[in-house]
Amino acid sequence: MWMVVHMARSQAAAQEIGDCLAKEGLLVRLHPVYRSVATQENYYEVRVLKSEMQEARSILLERGL
Repeated sequence: MWMVVHMARSQAAAQEIGDCLAKEGLLVRLHPVYRSVATQENYYEVRVLKSEMQEARSILLERGL
């Protein structure tokens, strides 16, 4: 099951966070919050597997994200 570990204000910010988590070996998915909003104005959920949630949170806290 996929869990939301972070919300980002833009696709670029979500991609940066996703890349950071992926470099640590975690599986990451980015999911837009709204369907009818332009990509540049949309919010994004950064999702990880439930089994990797604690590790992802720790990584984000260490990086100040």
